[in-house]
Amino acid sequence: MSAPLTKSQMAFDLPKLTYIDTRWEEPAVEPIAQPVRRRGFASWIADRIEAFRSWRTQARAMAELGSMSDRELYDVGLNRGDIDRIFDDRFNQDLRSRGRSR
Repeated sequence: MSAPLTKSQMAFDLPKLTYIDTRWEEPAVEPIAQPVRRRGFASWIADRIEAFRSWRTQARAMAELGSMSDRELYDVGLNRGDIDRIFDDRFNQDLRSRGRSR
């Protein structure tokens, strides 16, 4: 036995939509100010520290990819031969040149 349904039980109403100016929807985004560039020895030290942090982050990423199984690499669209290509800029010059031409 099934209970009879009325039209109002099956119908739904869309909410009443109105136009809202996008200035109220998104926060005002201001341009990022360029950082002040240090000079001299402090700049040289800061550059070396940043290069070391970048190298360490890259080494961690390579170690993590290297520890993945072949199946896990395949799931993200890579194979073992791609790991070196990802982190070596010499292999990616063709990709960089394509991006600049557009």
